[in-house]
Amino acid sequence: MTEKEIEQKFKTEFKELFPRLKDATLISEYSLGREGKVDLALRLQKGREREILLCEIVAKGFPKQIREKGLQLLEMTGQGKKGYPVIIAPYITGLGKETCKKIGAGFLDLSGNAYLDFDSFYLEVEGKPNRYKSSDKLSGLFNPKGEKILRLYLLQEKDDLSLNYRQIAEEVSVSLGQISKVNKKLDELGLRIEKREGLKAIDKTKLLDLWRDKYRFERNRMLSFYSMKRIPEIEKEISELCRAKGIKYALTLFSGANRLAPFTRYNVATSYYSGDIEALKSDLELKEVPSGANLQIIIPYDEGVYYKAREVNSFMVANPIQTYLDLYNYKGRGREQAEFLRERIIRI
Repeated sequence: MTEKEIEQKFKTEFKELFPRLKDATLISEYSLGREGKVDLALRLQKGREREILLCEIVAKGFPKQIREKGLQLLEMTGQGKKGYPVIIAPYITGLGKETCKKIGAGFLDLSGNAYLDFDSFYLEVEGKPNRYKSSDKLSGLFNPKGEKILRLYLLQEKDDLSLNYRQIAEEVSVSLGQISKVNKKLDELGLRIEKREGLKAIDKTKLLDLWRDKYRFERNRMLSFYSMKRIPEIEKEISELCRAKGIKYALTLFSGANRLAPFTRYNVATSYYSGDIEALKSDLELKEVPSGANLQIIIPYDEGVYYKAREVNSFMVANPIQTYLDLYNYKGRGREQAEFLRERIIRI
């Protein structure tokens, strides 16, 4: 949507979206004198007093754009002395809301969410779904190439600000252009933080939360098998077979988490596997079953799932970030195990 379209839609819908503003008077292109004018203003009558909401429209509710527009609005309004600064957008995310609060601005979005806090007036509406989803909002982040870069960022021991584009490209086998695209999107989302001398660090907590919520485990191909052996024996046989034949594998879900941060018992072994399935069935005497499986073999959607897999007691285990993502929306006690892993091992 263009800013003009957003403005028109807001003018026709704001009283229905926000009943507490039904008595507000809307003023287009409200003048602030020498400081210029804002896109629109809302005049509220509170008893004998009037309050002016000075509103600027943002076409894309990325934290970066909200911050820039919000700071500009604050400067124009004399740090709010001429009226309460408000951002209007099709949809404001949780990160966007946090940005508004930090700079001292409010917001109203066309999806029905709001945050206004001035004098004795308070309005907060949250949880309304995005009615104006853009297909390209997160493009470049959550695809196989983008995720390779995200894994590197999240798995760095410290915020290593010295890594340049070429080093990152060599480390995870992506193009320089892909890194630039990912970093630009992280900037827009407010997930890269200015540190020193123009260098930026990743807000790992927010990035992991965002990826967790967007992660789609079903992109993998899952095969279910039954073995007469017990879980520890199955996992050991897979490990020994893959080691002997040079096959890539990595335990994940509860099999992986049990070796990183044991939390709960489990009755199904699970492993990523990039070898011949028929040979595996024959070597381990497995039977493919529609239900009652005690072994799940995952054919990965991308080889990036093996990045920084670690050896734990002779078993290759998917890195903690990958294991966490796989577990978080998994059935049973997957989320509990995921959060325990995050608390004890990931710590972001």
